[in-house]
Amino acid sequence: MLPNKKILIVAPYGFNGRLTNFMEFITARLLAKNNWRVIGLTRRQDKLNEPSSFNGIKIHRYQYLARGVYLLLKILIFNRPAVIHIYNLRNNRLGVLTAILAKLSARPFIFTEYGLLHDHYLVTDRDDPLGKDLEPNGLVLSLKQIFAKSFINRTAPLRINLKNYFYHWALTHADKIVFVSRHNLPLAKQLGLKNYVYLPYFFDDARWQINAVEEQVESNDTETVKKIEALRGSPACLFVGQLKLRKGWDVYLKAAALIDKSLMPFFVVVTPSASVPPEYFNKLAADLDIKNKIVFFGKINSQTLQKIYELCSLVVVPSRYEGFGLVAVEAFAAKKPLIASAVEALTETVSDGYNGLLVPANDPEKLARAICELTADRNLAQRLVAGGEQTLAQLKSNEYQTQWLDFYEKLISK
Repeated sequence: MLPNKKILIVAPYGFNGRLTNFMEFITARLLAKNNWRVIGLTRRQDKLNEPSSFNGIKIHRYQYLARGVYLLLKILIFNRPAVIHIYNLRNNRLGVLTAILAKLSARPFIFTEYGLLHDHYLVTDRDDPLGKDLEPNGLVLSLKQIFAKSFINRTAPLRINLKNYFYHWALTHADKIVFVSRHNLPLAKQLGLKNYVYLPYFFDDARWQINAVEEQVESNDTETVKKIEALRGSPACLFVGQLKLRKGWDVYLKAAALIDKSLMPFFVVVTPSASVPPEYFNKLAADLDIKNKIVFFGKINSQTLQKIYELCSLVVVPSRYEGFGLVAVEAFAAKKPLIASAVEALTETVSDGYNGLLVPANDPEKLARAICELTADRNLAQRLVAGGEQTLAQLKSNEYQTQWLDFYEKLISK
């Protein structure tokens, strides 16, 4: 008898054109191309007519949790997926319920967390988790711990411990935990997690595809066009990411202040965090006297982002921590030289002197020095671009895709 090749993928966001490089969407496309029936369940990100079918994937979206629960029950009853894959702890209350229902119905479920150090119960500072001590005892992973922390040690009220416990329920009860960055493995061992494996993050050629959703995110307004035109023919440095200190945008601005405008006229910032520069961003730029160097883009579509990558001279990823570091791979794809922080998990993809330059995190002086070096040395830049192309070819290899397909096939063949 042929196995039931149906899978439900539950994620707190994604399955749209702007997030094509997220692992849940990449694996969904791979499975759909290999005769799996793939269903995605995720929150609606924008008030747009997002497609209900994309890349062969049936996508269900919800705005409110009650609607998400209804859709989940409907999928479980009428579609009867053979396996369920849940992504990420944060902002994924529906993922918790999905995990519980999967256990109750004896369906195998997989859980993936990009970076365990995103867990606010585990780290004291999510913006700089590598620079602070971890608090593994802050996690409530069992009923025994709920009782001990609530009634014996009294470290937190019962309500807080229950919230902590259910927040981690998918992580602690999954039939398989899949990590896509190796730095999670020693942390998983330290936390006493079981049934975890590493599978490599892989990529396909879908990153810059444009769809109906993307076209509704209007980026070709007059101001955007003016900014893009200003970048033509001039050296420009590019930062792409949320305006969170974890992403190191402040380090980027401080490095910009140390570089003469004649060497690097523009420092581009692309972020989904704000449509215009927030007050705290403007204040730092003003204090550093670099507002005339900054070219700021808020939420834009993939077509515009691709154009910005093409126009910029180099890409900087100054993060204090990354669960993976997608912007580094986008730099490889855009054939742009890369400078990145020497932090987990960037160092799993970026090799100093081969496909990028690695600099210490939170060090504007060394970042500025690397930008100047890369701008002045064309041979170095070309060598890094060549290394990036080779790395990207490996990340797109059939070898990596086969590992994922074999993993899923074994789950449903048992």
